[in-house]
Formats: sequence, structure tokens, C-alpha cells
Amino acid sequence: MLNNYSPREGSALQLSGGSEKLAERLDELSALYVLTDRLYRAKASHEAFEAGLDAIRDGLGCQRASMLLFDEAGVMRFVAWRGLSERYRKALEGHSPWVVGERNPEAILVSHIAETDEPAGVKEMIASEGIVGLAFIPLTVQGAVVGKFMTYYENRHSFARHEIDLATTIARQIGFYLERTRAEKARRDAEEELRGSEQQFRLMSEHAPVMIWTCDAFGKCTNLNMMLREFWGVETDDVPTFNWHPTIHPDDADEIGARMMQALSTKSAVSVQGRYRNCKGEYRVLLTTARPHFSASGIFRGLIGVNVDVTERDQAEMAMRHSEERFRSAVEAAPSGMVMTDEEGRIVLVNLHAETLFGYGREEMVGQGIEMLVPDRSRGSHPVFRQGYGSCPQARPMGAGRDLYARRKDGKEVPVEIGLSPIQTSEGMMALASVVDISERRRSEAQRELLMAELNHRVKNTLAVVQGIAQQTFRGTQATDAHAAFEGRLMALSAAHDILTQTSWEHASLDQLVRDSLQIRGAFSTRVSTTGPAILLRPNQALSLALAFHELLTNAVKYGALSNEAGKISVEWFLSDKPKPRLKLVWSELGGPAVLSPARRGFGSRLLERGLAADLEADVAMDFQPQGLVCRIDAPLAEGRVPQ
Repeated sequence: MLNNYSPREGSALQLSGGSEKLAERLDELSALYVLTDRLYRAKASHEAFEAGLDAIRDGLGCQRASMLLFDEAGVMRFVAWRGLSERYRKALEGHSPWVVGERNPEAILVSHIAETDEPAGVKEMIASEGIVGLAFIPLTVQGAVVGKFMTYYENRHSFARHEIDLATTIARQIGFYLERTRAEKARRDAEEELRGSEQQFRLMSEHAPVMIWTCDAFGKCTNLNMMLREFWGVETDDVPTFNWHPTIHPDDADEIGARMMQALSTKSAVSVQGRYRNCKGEYRVLLTTARPHFSASGIFRGLIGVNVDVTERDQAEMAMRHSEERFRSAVEAAPSGMVMTDEEGRIVLVNLHAETLFGYGREEMVGQGIEMLVPDRSRGSHPVFRQGYGSCPQARPMGAGRDLYARRKDGKEVPVEIGLSPIQTSEGMMALASVVDISERRRSEAQRELLMAELNHRVKNTLAVVQGIAQQTFRGTQATDAHAAFEGRLMALSAAHDILTQTSWEHASLDQLVRDSLQIRGAFSTRVSTTGPAILLRPNQALSLALAFHELLTNAVKYGALSNEAGKISVEWFLSDKPKPRLKLVWSELGGPAVLSPARRGFGSRLLERGLAADLEADVAMDFQPQGLVCRIDAPLAEGRVPQ
């Protein structure tokens, strides 16, 4: 249906026979032929629009016509016209019965503008231009309106059927032209965009920080980017004749060649790593990843590949593998059971000793929780200790001060010592436990303690026998003091033996020896003071010093600071590390009777100045000052005699 504002149907031009009508039809066909030819030959839009206006004028018998198109803003604007004033064009530009893109619009035919519902201003402007009849013929591209052409008549005009058909045909021809030119413009824009994209790709490829290459379907090199040309030292002009195969390391050549040929023959992707010699003669490890390249029509054009230099990464991975192998070898060769667990407490590594210790095969332990090796009574609390270690991992013994036991596969428990070491890995923090079966040591210690107890018992018996013989020897004699002195010395030796027995005759604490020898916790607790660092004495040192302290105490009780109620004794000792460890001990008496240097040396003095000096390799000096005796002992100490 066409919109035709012609209220008088009888005035319409009737198609009828006769030579005059036939001539008109021939003129119309001629106009269409000329239009089609001119549109085909048009090199610019204005030539096509002028052809359209000529066809409208010649075919539709009007002197004035115009052509309008939607611009990018969707406003209908004049692009060609005949016989229209500038005032008219400005006033009615943008006036359109359709919106841009509207589909299947219909032509609007107006016999007389005054008989339409157009606004009065529009009617006045059209009338002022001397236009009475007019038609709006839509121009469409693929069914959507893109513009219109208009015909103008000075008088009322009723549009005949053949005029409407001709107008529609002219609009369709112009629409075809517009569609063709827009398609060509879109193609040119696409080609331009593609060229720009290709240029950008070439620039990006040329300056990419990786090595990019292409080859044809036969594997012949067609392009190398700058980085790859520099790698091989190839000039741009030499790329078409460059052969990269001889640069492959001989040991890698067969595999790389086979993999690349397979990718070419199957037109598939490939990823292969190998050593290539660069322009400096050095072999570098390149990881090649290539994809097949096809034309738009599906023809295989060859491969596009990227080479990445992974030499440092490969060396690092190799070093890591070697490091892991060394670590595993060290763990395997360790003389104790080694068990490594992850952060979740799962066993990830064990050695042969661990298999022997726990009775499990390593395939039975790896992947299981470490609690499988914990005795039943401790299994519930072990995860708490394990998590505590994970929050503060450090190399340390496990369960310091506690007896530790491990559970074997047969359910038996074995006493163990465990050392823990954290190891940071790429898979997280691991804990490496060194587990030592101390069953044999425990048995040896128990046997030694038994032997020491037996030895101490026999020594005590021997001292008791000696004490009994002394009593019999001195009975009935006048040597009461000598008997008491002899018995006191036996008691001093016995006390020293007790201290040494407590440590299996390995060492004796100087502080304990002083306190026990001087009865600090007994009769003289308020009159004897001691101070000094913790020192461990060898057994012979302990025995000699015990006798020395007994002699000094006996002298103080008889003649010195402890012979009255006011005297006091101070025992101080120090450590000197340079050049070697030495013990410096000072016995000082104060507050006793006035002291005179003895006219002769008794047994006690000789024991101190000669016996002690010889036993300890010590320098002993006794100074009988008026206010009290001062005895200085300067003796060497063995390394490690200071307890930690």
C-alpha cells in the first residue's frame, strides 16, 4: 500500500493504449537504462546522485527534485537537489516521515500539500517555494531506510500507477548503488584495518622479547623476527635461504627434526625443547612451541612458532634435581632413621634405616600420617605438638627432658631420640626427623649404673674396713687427734665418692663438692659463704679438692675462723678462659683469732701445697695473714667443664 494524498481518483493518469502512452513508457525505460548505466559507472557519490535526479526528472516529468540521506546522527540531510532554494532546504532539512533504519517504509504521495495534516509552518514553507504536489520515495539498503528522494510539482499532481512503479524502481536502483558503495567502503575500511593490524602485528612480532618465526608447508624458513635473527646472526635478506637445522645440537637433532616433520605432515601443533648453537658458538636451550597456520580458504600455510630461551631455567631445574638427588642420597645414607613429613603430618620420605627401625616397608609409610609411628598412649596428643612445631619450626631435639618411644609395626615400643629440622621446599615447609633407636644405649647405661653401684659399694666397704683397722690400730694409744684426722679424711673421700657415683664417675659439681665438704647445710650454714660459676670437675680433681677442703675446714675449726663464734669463711672461684680454661679458687678466713705463720708445715699444709699441686697441676699459695688464712688455688680445667 502507498500513501497517496489524492482525493480525486478520476484525475489520476490512466494507463491506456495508444502511441503516446507507448512513447511515454519507452521514455521511462530509457531513463531507467541510462540511470543504471550511470550508476554503474559512477566514480563518486555526487555523480550517482546527479544521475538519480536526471532519472527522476526525465521519468516522472518533474522539474524539481531532491535526494536526502540520514547522516551519522540520524538526521535526514540534502545531498543533491534541483530547483530548491537554500532557505527551503535549511527550513525542511531533517524533516522525515521515517526514522533511520526503519524497515519496509512506504512511499508517500501528496497531490496537494494544503490537503495534508502537515504542520502549518511546513505547509507555508512548501507553498512559498511554489510547490503544490510532491512525493516522498524511501531509499532503502537491505530493507532499512537510509534516505529518500522527492519530486516536486507546481500544480496538483495525482500519481499514476506507472509513475509509482517507476519511482519505486528508481529508488531501488539508487538503493542498490548505495548498498554497493557502502559495502565497498566497508570492505576498504576492513582492508585498511587489516593492513593496520598486520602492520601492528609485524611491528610487535619484530620487537617482541621472544623469538618468533614462520615456515612454509615444507618447513622452509619464511620469517625470523629481530630477536631470532640476532640469535643466529642472520641478516634480513638472508632469511629466505637460511637453514636452521645445522644449529641443532647433534644429540638433539634427530628428535627435533622428527617432531617438526610430524607437525608439518599432520598440520598439528608441536612443542619441543633442544639445544641450538647461537652466533657466538654457544649452545642455548630453546623451548619451541609452534601452531599450524591456514589461509582463509583453509589451505595449510605452514607453522608459526615461538622460541623461548630456557637455558637458565633448565640449568636451575637440573641443579635442583641434582640437589634433590644429593639430599635423597644423604638421607638414605644417614646412620639413623630419617622420616620427612609435610605440613599436614603426612610422611613423604623415609630411608632404609627407618624401614628397619619401624618394621614397615617405605611404601607402607609414605602417604600415611606420622601418628602411625607414635605409641597409642601419645597418639591423641601428638597432632597438637606437631602443629606447635609447625608454627615455630627450628632445628632442635624433640621432647627434651622426656623419654620418647616409637611404635613399631609389630606394636612393640622402642626408646628413641629424635632431632627435628625444618626444610623449606617448593611444596611448603617440611619437617625432617632423625630417629635413633637408643635401646642398646639404655641397656649399656643400666649395666654401667649397676657396675658403678657395685664399685661404689665395694669402695665404701673398703673405706669401712680401713676405718675399722684404724680404730683397732689407734685403740689404747694417745694418738686420738691423729685417729680423728685420719677418720675425717676417710669421710671426705667417701663424700666425694658419693657425688661422683651420682654421675657415674663422669664428673662432680664444684658447688656441690664445696657445700658437702664444708657442711654448709649443717653446722656452719651461717658462717660459710660460697660463690662462683657452675664448674664440672674430673673425678681426680674432685677427690683431691675434697681432701683439700677437709684439711682447710679442720684447720679453721681448730685454729682459724671457726674456732670462735664470730669468724667466717668465704670460698670464691672464678673462670679464666685465656689462654686456656683455668679455675681460680680463693679460701678466705676472717674474724677468727689472730693468725701467725706456723713454724713448721703439718700434714694438711703438705697435702695442699704438694699433693694438691701435683694432682691438679695447680699453683697453691697459703697466706697466713693476721686476720685469717687465705689459700689460693689456680688449676687448669679441661675443655667443656662448664655445664650449658
